[in-house]
Amino acid sequence: MHADEDTTVVVDHVYEPEGTGTCEDCGKPAHDPGMVGLTLAGEEESVSALMEPSQALVLAERLQRAASLVLESQEDAPDMEREAARYTAAAGRPE
Repeated sequence: MHADEDTTVVVDHVYEPEGTGTCEDCGKPAHDPGMVGLTLAGEEESVSALMEPSQALVLAERLQRAASLVLESQEDAPDMEREAARYTAAAGRPE
């Protein structure tokens, strides 16, 4: 995903069975299968992280919550008179 003209975000499912090689990021023996890789690459530098699935889910949830808050703050404020009229009309209907 291209975040802007200069920044790319890459999310990978990293799978390399144990004992078959070394990690390109940290140089240690291959990690357990099923790790999640995240790379933020700019024009001059990049940052990578290798996470367990549970850590990736926490990060994804926090990103989703932050984005939701930003989008909610951009919405128009509710029309209180219209909402009160709708509530009053709904309360007056027989069930």
